[in-house]
Amino acid sequence: MGLEDEFGDVIRKARTGTGLEMADVSAMTGIPERDLRSMEVYTRRPTPDEVTALAHALDLRAPALSALANEAIEVADGPWTVGDLTVHRVTTGYPSHCYVIVAPSGTCAIIDPGDDAIVDEVASYATSGRRHPVAILVTHGHHDHDGGVARLQRRLSVPVHVHEADTGNLTNLDTSVLRLHGDPGRRYGIEDLEWHALPTPGHTAGSTTWVFPSAGVGAAFCGDTMFAASAGNGRAGYTRHLTSLREAIGTLPPATVLYPGHGPATSVAAERRHNPFLRD
Repeated sequence: MGLEDEFGDVIRKARTGTGLEMADVSAMTGIPERDLRSMEVYTRRPTPDEVTALAHALDLRAPALSALANEAIEVADGPWTVGDLTVHRVTTGYPSHCYVIVAPSGTCAIIDPGDDAIVDEVASYATSGRRHPVAILVTHGHHDHDGGVARLQRRLSVPVHVHEADTGNLTNLDTSVLRLHGDPGRRYGIEDLEWHALPTPGHTAGSTTWVFPSAGVGAAFCGDTMFAASAGNGRAGYTRHLTSLREAIGTLPPATVLYPGHGPATSVAAERRHNPFLRD
């Protein structure tokens, strides 16, 4: 699976996130505006000096940005076993990813069912064999991540966990099925499945990374906060988003496997090496 973002996406997200116009970046870097526009739409590859200048102007990590510009980043998509947990992925037509994480007993949680069209497949997997679902978790309140929640919840009759700021698309659910958390986050444990809500605001006000520890490793479902070698848009505050990337997800144990809402799975260790938004 290819990366969700290219070099042009990263510099555009950083430029717009910091509130800079094309002319501002041109003045800071000496790169003509027409060349910057071409870079953002993938029709011109930057020189090494231009990468360094852009990284400095946009507060990005130069070596990682250079690797992205040179298409030198390879990400192993997976793994699908983390400690004693297994992870199953179903991708919508958008495309966005829904995940089912399963403990040894079969206890499982479903993260981000983003489309009614995948509900039957997800429900069938989550209830087959020894598997039995106990929760639906929502990383953030965008339709491609919570669009199938209501139908899946009615099918499975399990609670829906979501940040209190990101319930806007869930108005067709009875409030009794909602389990809300705020910025301090919460810890949960059902049978042999444990997880906690790590608030990672920025893409939305209530963006949450759901972290499942296992055998000293752990799986983290980060929605659109972080992608392999990139990040989502900082629509709810770019500075908040950078803080979530650098001081929350980026400080999880290096072996933690990251399962984003789009693109390939990655790890904290890999992102510390090749994500331009993280600092050394």
